[in-house]
Formats: sequence, C-alpha cells, structure tokens
Amino acid sequence: MKQHQLSAAKRRTKPILFGTLIVGLATAFFNRHRFFEDVEELRAQERERNEAKRLEVMERRMRQIDEVAKKRRAGSSSD
Repeated sequence: MKQHQLSAAKRRTKPILFGTLIVGLATAFFNRHRFFEDVEELRAQERERNEAKRLEVMERRMRQIDEVAKKRRAGSSSD
C-alpha cells in the first residue's frame, strides 16, 4: 500500500509550527520570573495562613484536652 503524502506546503508548515511552539514554550520558561513575579510573595502569605491555622488547631486541641482532663478530675473526685 502506498503511504499518504502531504502536499509541499503542509510539509513546510508543520516544522515551522512545531518550531514556533517550542520556541514560545522555551521563551515562557526562560522569562517565567517576569510572568510570575509575585509567586514568592503568594507562597509566603500561604505559609503564614497555614501556620496560623495550624497554631489555632493546636490551641483548640490543647483546650479540649484540658477540658477533658478537668471533667475526669471532677468526675473522679465526686466518687
């Protein structure tokens, strides 16, 4: 069976399109610090929020543990 052949224009256009795509991606990667200047700032804010949430959860857990301990002490002293 004979393989389908592309026209001359398509044979020339395909490498140009793929080359343009690759050059565009390489340029975006090379200049990513310009496109995403505030990424570090956003990451720092996200870390602060996560840290604050974690501290709040830890404080809540400690309060719950203290409350349970008080209830147990109150329950065991009334026996």
